[in-house]
Amino acid sequence: MKIEKILMALILVIAAIQAFIDVPMSGLVILLVGLVYGFMNPIADIQERTVYLLVAFAAPTVADSLDLIPVAGTYVNAIIDGIALGAGGIWIANFCLSIFNRIKP
Repeated sequence: MKIEKILMALILVIAAIQAFIDVPMSGLVILLVGLVYGFMNPIADIQERTVYLLVAFAAPTVADSLDLIPVAGTYVNAIIDGIALGAGGIWIANFCLSIFNRIKP
């Protein structure tokens, strides 16, 4: 299995665990895994980078409405929030790489 798939699965697993069990600093761990994924797998396509930004911004906003679903809504909301946090880390890493590539000689 490729490392990119392992890191993406790790983001999903940590987000799912965080939804059911209150793990301290799990959000930071998800962000760091997203940063590692982003630095190891740079995205050259501007459209794909923009999609990660939109997921990081819009997914938690839309997922907040899932709290109205009895029993499972809060858990699904928390999982989507964790995935969006990982997507934010991926976008931040790729944004930094993009800026670095523009200014390096």
